[in-house]
Amino acid sequence: MKKNLLVLFILILTVQAVYSRQLTYDIPDPPECSSDSIVRMLEGQMPMCCPVSRPITQIYMAEIGGASNLDTYLSPLRYRGYGMVLAGQWSKALPWMDNRWLMRFDSRIGFSSALNPARNARMLGFDMSVVWGPAFTWRLPMKLRLTAGADVGMSAGVLYLPRNSNNPASVKADVGLALTVSGAYPFRIGRLNILVTDEVRLPTLSVFFSPDYGEPYYEIYLGNHSGLAHCGWWGNHFGIDNLLAFDLDIGPSALRLGYRYSLRSSWINHINTQIQSHAFVIGWIPHGIGLRATSPSRKAFVINSLY
Repeated sequence: MKKNLLVLFILILTVQAVYSRQLTYDIPDPPECSSDSIVRMLEGQMPMCCPVSRPITQIYMAEIGGASNLDTYLSPLRYRGYGMVLAGQWSKALPWMDNRWLMRFDSRIGFSSALNPARNARMLGFDMSVVWGPAFTWRLPMKLRLTAGADVGMSAGVLYLPRNSNNPASVKADVGLALTVSGAYPFRIGRLNILVTDEVRLPTLSVFFSPDYGEPYYEIYLGNHSGLAHCGWWGNHFGIDNLLAFDLDIGPSALRLGYRYSLRSSWINHINTQIQSHAFVIGWIPHGIGLRATSPSRKAFVINSLY
């Protein structure tokens, strides 16, 4: 009996070993990526020769410069001073249409302080905004890259004039759609890789908040909510944001130096609002801008959203 059980046990082990050997096979490594294969891969002429990595590009910026605020709800005078902004930008290349689509999320928070022409009254400003949207990329000759797209965003803020006793604050808020366009061109100075970019954002359609001329916010608090929301377009709610930046690929990260011009204006209910700024921009890009010459990797081919 024991001999029969031993033979049966040996037979089961033999069958199991043969069966497992039939199911085991070697998974071949992906073929090596060459320069030619990468180009044809990105153009959609051949399947991926190695896994593709699309990391999120992070840019953190601080801005400081001149500010100019005009809001006839608070005062007929234009106030001039300075403004400061902290901003973040996160972008990622998407696997659509041969990696030509980008997705970007922007967030900003700002503060301004300005004086009237007589320099005896101060107006304070606070604002914040968040924006999300896709863009399509064209890679042109001479390493020029153009993008065009649209985004949706919202912003909110307030202008505060302490000297006014009746109406000391003017609230700003809007939700809308904007058109975006940008251009990028890489070049080198010695061994330093530099990427120059120009990004323009043009708000197009929106819904924004504005009270009537001379209407105190206390009336709104008591329940007078009519006529507060308005449809915005270029004729009554114009704005533009233009950022010219030079990204310097230094070490494992990149340094951004640039200039930003921003304008937000509206003309509604006989209230004229113009908020504009000229700012110097300094930023940090943690993992560079993707311009360093690196050999293709068997592990992953990196597609950077900046270039």
